[in-house]
Amino acid sequence: MAIKGSAVGGDAKLTITSQVINSADLPLTLPLKKPVEVKDLRVAAEMKGQQARVNNLSFQLFNGHVRAQGGLTVGTPSDPFDMKVAIQGLQLGPVLEAVGTDKVSVSGTAATELALRGRGFSTPELTWALEGIGHLAIKDGNLDGINLVQEALNLLKVFRIAQDNVKATAFSTIEGDVAIKEGVITLQRLLMDSHDFQATALGTIGFDQTLNLKASLNLSEALSIQIAGKTPAAKLVLTGGRIAIPLVITGTAQAPSYSLDTKTIGRKLQEQVK
Repeated sequence: MAIKGSAVGGDAKLTITSQVINSADLPLTLPLKKPVEVKDLRVAAEMKGQQARVNNLSFQLFNGHVRAQGGLTVGTPSDPFDMKVAIQGLQLGPVLEAVGTDKVSVSGTAATELALRGRGFSTPELTWALEGIGHLAIKDGNLDGINLVQEALNLLKVFRIAQDNVKATAFSTIEGDVAIKEGVITLQRLLMDSHDFQATALGTIGFDQTLNLKASLNLSEALSIQIAGKTPAAKLVLTGGRIAIPLVITGTAQAPSYSLDTKTIGRKLQEQVK
């Protein structure tokens, strides 16, 4: 690691560069299940009075590129900060392996842009003071540990649609806008595209992983035809030749619970009667 700096009066400038940093070599304990390598680290920062500013922070992580900049006011009870983060090409599978997940995990190539502000750096302070907005996109991945189509069909009493009952959901795209406030991530409109379905979702995910989501799972025409002949219940959610299953998702990210959105189904039935 190469560190350079200068100081004049109360002002200071600092640059840091490093080809490789392994988390196992750091003099502190990080909440990781596996060591992580950060490559091509570059930092340019300055300090003017109580104002600290990171003009550029960039590094390579799990085949992705991370860029960030931000500011911090020091010397106050809860130091206020703001930052912007942009990530491109990050491989989520290795990230979650390093962090450690129990039942449900996500793989794929992720990109995101976030603008954040908050006060303090302890967990309670970040939970209630962190705010921000951003956009998230994940390409060509899997939701491992959950088969969304089968979970939805179980609610319609269609217990098996194929010989292989894989406990995973493959997707080509997950994309949407998010907002963060008071320990809650709000999905303003999340789109998911897969071979067998298209889905939309909105609702909230808590920092404690609590789920409160509403989703609509629109099955492909081929799959809809296959299912429609197996159960009368499918006709209640058949629109334009495709089955659209409205879902309520609660529980936690590691133990989600699914139920039919009966209010939405009721509205559709009323529309059909009219």
